[in-house]
Amino acid sequence: MLYPSQSLATSTISMRLFRTILVSAAAVANAYVPSHMELPETWTDLSTATLTPLEFRSEAAFALEGSGDQSSVVVGSSCMLSSEVLRKHGGKHGSIAFAVRRPALCREEGKAIADLAARDDKPLDGFGIFGVVKETGVDDAGLAEFHSQFFPYPLYKDDENVFYKALGSRKLSVSSWNPIKIFRGIRSIYRRLAKKSISGNLKGEGLVQGGIIIFDKMGARYAYREEAGAEVPVDDIIAVVRHIRAEDEKTQ
Repeated sequence: MLYPSQSLATSTISMRLFRTILVSAAAVANAYVPSHMELPETWTDLSTATLTPLEFRSEAAFALEGSGDQSSVVVGSSCMLSSEVLRKHGGKHGSIAFAVRRPALCREEGKAIADLAARDDKPLDGFGIFGVVKETGVDDAGLAEFHSQFFPYPLYKDDENVFYKALGSRKLSVSSWNPIKIFRGIRSIYRRLAKKSISGNLKGEGLVQGGIIIFDKMGARYAYREEAGAEVPVDDIIAVVRHIRAEDEKTQ
C-alpha cells in the first residue's frame, strides 16, 4: 500500500520521466536526416557559379512599354555570383534552391515547395527560397506561367549549369523496357497531375535532372536529387530544415 507522500513522489517521478522521453524524442526528430538527403559525392562548391536574374512582364507591361519585344521573360544584363544570391535570399537560418529540370514539367515540384512554405505551421520559416533554370528563349511563356502559378519566387538562369553538375548531371533513364510498366507509370503520373489541375509541355532540355538544395548560413548542407515522376519528399525536407534550424539555434 502506498502512502499519499509515496504516491505523490511516484507521480512526480513519472511526470519527469515522461518529460524526459518527450525531450529526447524531439531531439531525435530534430537530429534525424534521411541518408538520401546528404550531398552527393559529385558535389562541388557553388559560391563562384554565375547566375543571371530573370524578370517577368505582364501583358499590361507590354502595352505600357509599346515595344516590339513581346517576351514575357527579361534576362538581366548583369550576372551575380551564387554567393551573392544566397546572401540576397538567405533567411534567418539558411535558404532553399530549386534546380528546375524543365519549367513546364516541374510544376508539381514547384507547387509542392510553395505550398509547404505557405502552410499555417510555417515549416520553412527562417529559410529564403529561389530557383535556377537551365535556359531561356525556348519556352518563355511556359517559364512565366511556372513562375506566376506554381513557383512565385525569384528565378535565375544557371549560365554554366553549375547547380546541375553539382547534383551529378544525372540524366533520365528507363528502369524497365516493359511497355505495360511504362504505360502504367505514365498513366499514374498523369492521373496524379490531373487531380492537382497541373498540365505542361515537353519544350526545352529535360534530360538532365535537377533537385532541391538546402543551405545553412555557411553553405550547402543537404540536397534532394530529383527522381523523375516521383513527388517531392516533403517530410524529408522538413526534417532537414528542422535539423539546420536546431543547430543554428543552439549556437545563438
